[in-house]
Amino acid sequence: MSSGQVSLCVVSNDIERLDYFINLLNDPAHRIIAGNFLQAMQDLLVEENPELVILDFVSFDNFDYRQIEPLRQEKNYSITPFVFIVDPQNIRLVSQLYKDPHNRIIFEPVNKYLLVAEIRNSIHLSQLERKVSLYKNIVEGEKQMISYMDHLLELGRLSDFSDKYKLLNYIQTTFIKRLEMALAVELGVLGVMKNGQNQLEIRLLSDDGKELFRVLNLSLANSSIKELFKENFPRIYEGESLNDPFIRELEEILGYKISGMLFIPLVLLQKPVGGFILLNKLYRNDFSENDLAFSTIAAQKVVYQLEALELAAGGLEEKVVQRLPVDSVARNSYLLETVLSAVDFGLVIFDSHQRLHYVNKAGLLILNMSEQPKTLEKLFDERSYSHINNNLEKKNFPVVRQELQIPREQSLDFYIGYSIYAMEWDQKQNYYILVFSEISQTKRLQAEILRMDRMASLGMLSSGIAHEIRNPLAGIKTMAQNMEEEIDEDSQVHENVQRIIRQVDRLDELLRSFFKYAKPARPELKRTSLQSIVREIRHLLGQNMKTQNVQLQEKYEEELFHLFVDGNQIQQVLINMLLNSIQAMPDGGTVSLIAKNATKDATPAIDRRKRNPGLLSDSFVEIIVADTGTGFDDKIKEQIFNPFFTNKATGTGLGLAIVYQIVREHGGQIDVESTVGLGTKFRILLPAVEPGMESLLPKTESGG
Repeated sequence: MSSGQVSLCVVSNDIERLDYFINLLNDPAHRIIAGNFLQAMQDLLVEENPELVILDFVSFDNFDYRQIEPLRQEKNYSITPFVFIVDPQNIRLVSQLYKDPHNRIIFEPVNKYLLVAEIRNSIHLSQLERKVSLYKNIVEGEKQMISYMDHLLELGRLSDFSDKYKLLNYIQTTFIKRLEMALAVELGVLGVMKNGQNQLEIRLLSDDGKELFRVLNLSLANSSIKELFKENFPRIYEGESLNDPFIRELEEILGYKISGMLFIPLVLLQKPVGGFILLNKLYRNDFSENDLAFSTIAAQKVVYQLEALELAAGGLEEKVVQRLPVDSVARNSYLLETVLSAVDFGLVIFDSHQRLHYVNKAGLLILNMSEQPKTLEKLFDERSYSHINNNLEKKNFPVVRQELQIPREQSLDFYIGYSIYAMEWDQKQNYYILVFSEISQTKRLQAEILRMDRMASLGMLSSGIAHEIRNPLAGIKTMAQNMEEEIDEDSQVHENVQRIIRQVDRLDELLRSFFKYAKPARPELKRTSLQSIVREIRHLLGQNMKTQNVQLQEKYEEELFHLFVDGNQIQQVLINMLLNSIQAMPDGGTVSLIAKNATKDATPAIDRRKRNPGLLSDSFVEIIVADTGTGFDDKIKEQIFNPFFTNKATGTGLGLAIVYQIVREHGGQIDVESTVGLGTKFRILLPAVEPGMESLLPKTESGG
């Protein structure tokens, strides 16, 4: 198996379903072995040791989980994640599967996106668990050290503190010194997070901890330690990794060379609070895996006690699902509240009177609300609520896979998908669970694929026809020119021949424009600034805008990324956009051009760039071109990027089709929304270069 590949075993007794899963999971990062259940038990799972097993129980008749329990008890498979595809009606099997925490369940029919996500998450958790297992083995190898761990660090004293700040003071003085002596290091300190996770404060104390010598504030702005906090993972710094800016700054302040550093983050309830910093082994050059395991266990003990004090002080236990009306277990389950707060989909619980009892954080975030309203009607806009209420009145539960378009400022076509489930928790009241998630990107992806498919077919057909038209046109023009030379200039026939030549030239120009659409030139990508492109366009269209009484308003984010584009082609895109806006405002108006760095989740539905990982980042600039013109309806919107479509008296209908092709060739995306009588807004995503990567890329002549 090549480095970086993940081994997956797929088991199904249905050959068609087996082929479906294999095709679905086909990826260079996966090594797939597959077969039926008999082959798996006698051959595949005996000779292989896959990192994840997918068992299609839908293809089995009367399957009993006890058939694979002996396999799950073997050492090789004790922590291997198994993903089971089951019929939701098979309650007995589901109850058997839930007994093993390493089992994952996906119900039929299989959602392919959910399956892929579940596999990724399971592999990630499995790899973490294997690392934990590795650390356990390391710790077991040092039995003498572990047996004296409580004695060396006096871990029992951590539970004596009832105040978080007193415990932190103890950790910063006595505990860190004990850890320093136990691991025989030159210096051990506790760094405390300051200034919104961008600085660590280190207090250098006397040996007895009573005298403060110095307070150090070290920046994390460009340090890899920020990533360690995000991953909550310790690291040994040695060799080239000691060139980290944080370590260089610490070395300069302390006045001696750092030959090795061990950093262990302390993450409290998913929030970084600080970390143990251990410098320079006394009796050997490098920190060992044993040092890493020992200090990590010590940090876990510290975090556990700090979290216990944090929860007690904040009274968080009382907030756990406190609005649930009946389930007392849920009321007291901090785990349930943590899960509901961590997921990225919305969950709403309401009763038959539509009074809200619970809305999780993700639900409020998706709906752009800061506080939970009292009723279901207040949670949604009028049109969306009417759609949901109609489904409730039908009383045909569960209601699944419904879609809604939610109005959202500064957002094009914001959609959610939702399902409603009825729950009978007591005899006096009926309750309902509404589950929803944002599907805007999925909708854009569907629309983009349909548009690409339609335009590709049309482009191929039209390109062939255009070639066939161009040849006879050349013949017609040649014959007409010959006739022109032979006919008297004062003749009416001579004038008719000239008209023929002019119409042939017009058709030829139309075909040239179409070839630009059918076979767009490959963009020559360079780093350039959007402002320089727009500045050139202002000169080109200035007189036109002045004549039409149109004002161009520009607004740019302060530290706007440079574009990584073909400047000439993007200039053509924006000229087409602005000309369309000018023509849509015959009585004058305003065109707004707004540009900002796109957020990480604002990426094209389909990214067609051929990435060079050493040069290209995953960043984009979002450009909005909005006018106050006549606008158009949804029917026109569906066709606006199609070649030869136009609602103007003159024009070829190729302008926006070419714009779409150029943006697509750049790996970007273009969307449009419009309201009749109010105006039109185009949203363009173009690839950009973050400041740290600009030096690696070719620049425009202007320096862009």
